[in-house]
Amino acid sequence: MKIAVCVKYVPVVSRIGFDYENKTIIREGVPSEINPFDVLALVKALELRDQCNCEVVAISMGPPQAKEGLIQCLALGADKAILLSDRIFAGSDTLATSRALSLVMERESPDLIMCGRNSADAETGQVGPELAEILGFPHVSQVRSLDFNSNNNVIHVERVTDEGYQEIECPLPAIACVTEGIAPERFAKREDIESIEETSIEEVNCASLDSESSMFGMEGSPTWVEDIRLVEPNRSAEVISDMTPEQFGVFVRDKIFEFIKNTPNTSESGLHNVIERYSNPSNSIWVVAESSSSEIRHISFEMLGKAREIASITKSQVKALLIGEMDDSMVSLLGHYGADEVLHINNPPSEPVYSRKVIQTISETITASEPYAVLLGATADGRDLASRIAAHLDLGLTGDAIDLEVSEEGHLVQLKPALGGNVIAPIRSKTLPNMVTLRGGLLSPINPDVSYKPELTHLELSDFSGPDITLIKNHTSENIHALALDQSPIIIGIGMGVGDTSSVDRIRKLASMINAPLVTTRNVVHEGWLPHQVQVGISGRAIAPLIYIAVGIRGAFNHTVGIQKTGIIISINSNHRAPMFKASDYGVIGQWEEYLEPLIEQLKPISEYIDQNT
Repeated sequence: MKIAVCVKYVPVVSRIGFDYENKTIIREGVPSEINPFDVLALVKALELRDQCNCEVVAISMGPPQAKEGLIQCLALGADKAILLSDRIFAGSDTLATSRALSLVMERESPDLIMCGRNSADAETGQVGPELAEILGFPHVSQVRSLDFNSNNNVIHVERVTDEGYQEIECPLPAIACVTEGIAPERFAKREDIESIEETSIEEVNCASLDSESSMFGMEGSPTWVEDIRLVEPNRSAEVISDMTPEQFGVFVRDKIFEFIKNTPNTSESGLHNVIERYSNPSNSIWVVAESSSSEIRHISFEMLGKAREIASITKSQVKALLIGEMDDSMVSLLGHYGADEVLHINNPPSEPVYSRKVIQTISETITASEPYAVLLGATADGRDLASRIAAHLDLGLTGDAIDLEVSEEGHLVQLKPALGGNVIAPIRSKTLPNMVTLRGGLLSPINPDVSYKPELTHLELSDFSGPDITLIKNHTSENIHALALDQSPIIIGIGMGVGDTSSVDRIRKLASMINAPLVTTRNVVHEGWLPHQVQVGISGRAIAPLIYIAVGIRGAFNHTVGIQKTGIIISINSNHRAPMFKASDYGVIGQWEEYLEPLIEQLKPISEYIDQNT
């Protein structure tokens, strides 16, 4: 058995500086590291090697400097290392990267390919499923647990979802994209690194792949980035050190009431009051709707709202694609929130929505219909669907966008945060339809038109007999508040600074007094204090509440990228150097045990006011 591990050598994003005056990124002197999720994949591969006596190969694509990352992989225990490096590869997007990697994988013939769930610099999470689609392999993403059964040559995994987790069996060869919990973090020892020679690394260039060079690099990439936009700090960052807990609570309460008073209600403006529908079916915008427990998820309504905004410019029809079980109320709701037509794929509950049969069905329908754009949620299922469809159809894909614009020429511009959210990358696609996944909690649904009844079209599942995953069991509701985050006006975030799990329980009780769900950071999830479903940031979800209270959160970029659309951010931290203060509107230096409860007491009337006016 052979396991190939894809690793990316990335800059330490937290060390990248920004010159806001000249609007440039400062890269000089920034060190690089193996992408942290890829390290977890490698460590798990080495654990499997100890169980089944297999070979572990680390494979990277990048400039010559990426050798340093592969040397670390060898020092950790990898049996072999391969570097794809060529000027021709420069500027490759995820699809062009996946093409290059696929050719190496075909040569190496691994039984299992392992990747991290996403990279720290680009944060797409697209290469794994795109590579799987090119190779014709099944794949599983968000893998937190993986066991290999040598008797029937399958892997049994636990896949983290937005609602809990799934038990899945997957035949080999396959691709697994791993996340936190899959393995402990490990770092190569200096003496082991020094013992590795560069000659131990096999280098592969474009010519040796025996393939057309136009498939790679900027020429072979269906997406490109326009001039980046620096995100300039827009928080007041007022830090308080001389108020009592009671005084701070009153201070914050008054500031929030002032903010609410001066903030316009966007749901009462223009487009959100009138839905103008268009009859041109050849110029359509698709929204892949998601459902949970026979209910449409809120992110579907958000995407329909954005689709209607785009449709008002492009004069397009809006179509919602619903996968799985359906009833009349779900169809009606999709129409009320903007869908002119509902397309339905009756995928059995026993089969995942991202099965290869569904991928093929959607791909064939897109080819026949030629829509202008296809929008999916940046969720566990949405990311997998989008990546595999894009690879199947050789389409450009922008992952985890926060907004969309239409240029004067009629091109869709997809706005994606990068480098920890300090940069917005406007992305364009050379191909149609434009494909994009959108983060939830950042866009607004329209005011529903309850009188409208959409058309309903049933799509037959395509015949497919190739290898695929099997859903063994679906586990839901690890955290009952996780699904409500997109609609919660007040949210409390907790970091490692709160102390321990008993503190988490205490904060949860205080939060319940204002109906505020809890969210957290990667480190807290890693410690097992809270589930992944409530992790906010690069490797979690984005939220946009009216009020966010950060308790004991250090405030690294990988968390704050997920709260940028929040109305008012309040921080409580005993460390006066915590970066979280700079990302906040108001902060207090002190112990959360002293300041949180008086603050929540003052927020009770605000919570009641919000409930009465929403």
